[in-house]
Amino acid sequence: MTSSLQGSIARLGKSLDGYKKDAVAANIAVGDLIPYAHQSRTEFDQAGLSELADTIKEVGILSPLLVRPIGGGKYEIIAGERRWRSAKMAGLLVVPCLVKTVDDEAAEKIHLYENIHRENLSNLDLAMRVDMDLKAANGSLAVVAAKYGKSKSWVSKLTSIAGGGEIMGQLVEEGVTADRAVLATVASMERKAPEQAKALIQQLKMAPASANKRDIAEKFAKQAKSKPAPKVRKSRESDTDADNEPAWRSRGGVSRDLANAILVVEISPASDFAKEFKSLTNKHGDPRLANMSRHPDASYAIVEFGDLGLTRRAYRADELRLLSVR
Repeated sequence: MTSSLQGSIARLGKSLDGYKKDAVAANIAVGDLIPYAHQSRTEFDQAGLSELADTIKEVGILSPLLVRPIGGGKYEIIAGERRWRSAKMAGLLVVPCLVKTVDDEAAEKIHLYENIHRENLSNLDLAMRVDMDLKAANGSLAVVAAKYGKSKSWVSKLTSIAGGGEIMGQLVEEGVTADRAVLATVASMERKAPEQAKALIQQLKMAPASANKRDIAEKFAKQAKSKPAPKVRKSRESDTDADNEPAWRSRGGVSRDLANAILVVEISPASDFAKEFKSLTNKHGDPRLANMSRHPDASYAIVEFGDLGLTRRAYRADELRLLSVR
């Protein structure tokens, strides 16, 4: 799994654990647990519950339910109703819980937070495990699918999630959705077309809470795939020097006679050095072309970061784009 998603797992886990401070561990009978009165879910996918029940039969409940006492020996489930329902399907008589006394306002906050974020964390943990199994099986989808009793597409979906990067991590950490199909679509799109992945996330964020986010993702991916790839014009001997200039020089409206002009640039998100470029920008300041310096290879440009320009790097000129002239 990428370091980006490992970071997402760590941050999500830390945030969720913060709500469990001072909670007391206890094994509670399934019959003594009552669903949360203001449950945000209106429907529970039976196939998903059965899938979770199979996992519980195999490895048990790894993450305890969070509950609060309501009197009469009963407890209200603040977070973990899916696990409780699946535990009953798996035939469990008692389930591990964390008991914490909280008021209605705190219970509502915890419930809403965990409802998506806990499922996202579970998805990432499962994706990491399946991805490790696939590597151990030398990439055989059939072997891993047989181990879990699932289809090869199920394995592919989870390994796609495991390969997600920063854009995928943003989707997870902000709790936009916990749908595995959506997570897999974004992760796959991020590797092939990062800008499209960012656009998809914006659509998902702006969608109403009741919207079918899987449907949104599927339609977006279908439309993106149907768009024709931009045609690349072949160079001709008759081309002028301006036609062949790198991307950052071809932007109109720039006077190159201004030796002191500051040319602020950005790099293509598809570049192998996009993360480095972003990191240096965040650390030192705006990236700009080093006007008084030229790289010996004309296909490269020297970029300096920050007002002092003490940090410099060379990048492919055709991966750079002019943002502004100061």
